[in-house]
Amino acid sequence: MGAAFMVNAIVQYRWVAGMVLASVLLLAQVQALAQESTASLAAIVKVLHGDVQAQRAGKMQPLGIGARLYAGDRVVTGAASSVGFTLRDDTRMSLGPNSQFQLEQFAYNDATDEGNIAVRLTKGTLRYVSGLIGKHAPQRQQVTTPTATIGIRGTDFIVEVVDE
Repeated sequence: MGAAFMVNAIVQYRWVAGMVLASVLLLAQVQALAQESTASLAAIVKVLHGDVQAQRAGKMQPLGIGARLYAGDRVVTGAASSVGFTLRDDTRMSLGPNSQFQLEQFAYNDATDEGNIAVRLTKGTLRYVSGLIGKHAPQRQQVTTPTATIGIRGTDFIVEVVDE
């Protein structure tokens, strides 16, 4: 009975130790993924009407409320469609119908409120309301259109690009 009891105790100890180790490793991986996704996340869709799609890594996908946008994403709105999203620094942007927009660059440090925003509007309407990056470093915001590059100093403006 003594040897069988010892073997059973050793097996139980190894099982518990293995489960603890697996839990610690899983928790570390989840934390790393959460930090990575927060760091690369640029914006969340807050309002959406009609047909709005994002192109990421060459693939178009429909957007919905709560969808995440990342630097490099291209957003396209259909006829009678619009979308509004909030960036991590609380910058708010809205696109009107038949718009083509790209979030070219977005970087933001939550601890220091430092970062930069660069967007391109190739068609349609963009309303831009500056957030913390604009408050702390307005020179780090840029909107590019087919005919101009705009350095943003204000806090709330609208840009429209029309077909010629």
